[in-house]
Parts: sequence; C-alpha cells; structure tokens
Amino acid sequence: MIDRQFLIGAVIVGITMLIVIFCIFMYLVFKGMERDRINDKLNAYFEQYKTEWYNYLVYNEPLNHRPENNITMKAIDHLFVSYLTTLNNEKIHREISEYASLNMQNYYIEQIKSRDRSVRLNVLQRTLLLELDFLVPIIERHLKNKRDYEMEEYLLMLRVVAKYNQNLFYAHVYQPKLPLNDYEYKLLLSTIDEGYIDYFTNHFDALPIVLKLALLDYLSLSTNVSNDSLSFYERLLTSDNKELRIRVLKAIASFGMISDLQLYERFVASASWEERLMMAKILRFVKEEKSYQALELLIADSNWQVRRQAALSLLNMPKGQVILQQIIDSKKDLYAADIAREVMKLG
Repeated sequence: MIDRQFLIGAVIVGITMLIVIFCIFMYLVFKGMERDRINDKLNAYFEQYKTEWYNYLVYNEPLNHRPENNITMKAIDHLFVSYLTTLNNEKIHREISEYASLNMQNYYIEQIKSRDRSVRLNVLQRTLLLELDFLVPIIERHLKNKRDYEMEEYLLMLRVVAKYNQNLFYAHVYQPKLPLNDYEYKLLLSTIDEGYIDYFTNHFDALPIVLKLALLDYLSLSTNVSNDSLSFYERLLTSDNKELRIRVLKAIASFGMISDLQLYERFVASASWEERLMMAKILRFVKEEKSYQALELLIADSNWQVRRQAALSLLNMPKGQVILQQIIDSKKDLYAADIAREVMKLG
C-alpha cells in the first residue's frame, strides 16, 4: 500500500516537473521569437531610413517622419549610439541630444523608471552618452529617496550627478549610500572630470580613507609629475596609516624622482615588508652613495620579493653590477648571493 502511494506520488511529481519544464521551454521559445521579430523590425527600419538619418545629422536635411512607437524609438536609439561611438563630431552629438530631448523624452523616462535593472542600466549609460539632461531630476530623486539599487547602477548614477550636480556628487562621495571600496572609487575617478581630481587632491586630509587610497593609486598613473605634486606625496610619508604610506611609496616609485633621501631612510628598516619593497624600487633612481648601502641591506632582507627587487635595482645602477658580484664572491649571505647570481644572469 505504501509502495503504491509512493509510486503515485512520484508519478505526479514527475508529471508536474515535465509540465514546468515544458512551460519554461515554451516561454523561452516565445521570447526568442519575440526578440527575432523585434530585431527584424529594427533592421527593416535601419535599411529604410539610414540614408535619411545620415542626411539629417550630417547635412541638416529635414526628416520626413517621426518615431511612432517604442520599437521605432529603440531603432533610433541604437542608431544614435552607433553614430556617437564611431564619429567624434560635436555637431552630430548636439543634434542627437536635441532630437532625443524633443522627441523621445517619454521613451527614456519610461525606461529610467523600469523595474528591470538591465533597462535602467542601459538608459543611465544613454544619459551620459546622449546627454539626456531631462533625466537628471529623476536620477537625483532615485539617489535621494531609494536604496533598492545595486553597485553597478549606483556608480552609473554617481557618474551622471558628477556631470550635472556637483554638490550631490560630493555628498555621496563623502557619505555613500552603498559602501564603496577603493576599486569602485578608482572606477569613479577614472570617469569624472579632472576638476574633481584637483579638488580631492587639494582637500585630501578631509577625504574618507578608502577614497584617499584610491586617489593615490589613480594619481600614480600620471606621467606629469611636478615638484608640487612630489611635495604632496612626501608630506604624506609621515602618516600613521600604513596602507596609505605604502600607496604613497608605490606612487613615488613610479615617478622616478625624490627630493631628499633622508625622508625615506627610515623605510629601509620598516617592520612592513611592503614598505621595504617600495624602498628597494625607489632607490634604483637615487645615485647617492647611501642608496647603494641601503640596497646592500635590502638584498639580505628576510623577504624574497624585497631581496629580488633590491638586486634588480642594483643591476641597473652605475656601480650596481660591481656590488652584486662582490655579494656573490663574499658568500657571507647565501640568500643574497643566490638572488644576486640569478639577477646577474638576467642582466
């Protein structure tokens, strides 16, 4: 009796699962057919109107039609993106932005209010690319009143307000609604106006620590290093925050210049191997006698990465190869001799 009931139950479960699988399959087939139908209409629109749009945007010839429905607007939206990503033309950019603002506001407003996250992400990108400033008040309200967005959407909204609302952008940078790590701050820094970078640099002490670290990493990529910017970095060498000092040393190591070796000497004997590693990199472009002595200490360091970097720095200094050979010949420190021998082979 029990076996029969179990069998009947298993059959019912199996049939139910088959029905669910069939329904999912039919739904996917339907969505695929719908997508193909929309793509066919988009392609038909492109073929019919691409010349007319080209003449309108490039030669200011009048358009003989207006967008009739969402599919038509979707086609025009794709066409706009194609023009703006292939042609760097200010006039065409202005024409596209004006057309979208005059004729497609409702289309984009409906998208920015969509429950579909992917749709909202898409229109946020369009806001930046097409300069859809009529969407900015809606985005600002979304930032102020709601917290049902994820990090990717939040970062895109911050990029929009960075362009149109400086005060709101600063408010979120200093006290973000979602916790930003240094990678996410770096994404923001790489996409906003350079004026913000100058402001953050000039108000560095007031920044959240995570933004400080991200800013130092971002600035370290710059090839335009002045005495003022070097002074900014060297002032931070006295910070109590170890991670900040490491980022500062990393940035200076990429610049190829320092003002005074005395500011750096204490890092040769730092308790942090990362700081000693950065010093081994920095000393490669300091030709003072003290730099050779410091590198001889670092090539005997307990950390393999520090030893190797010290050897590589010596290899590219005027008297470095002589010192490396002396370390090999002396055999006082086998670890130092091994790394010196390895690097000399590379040389």
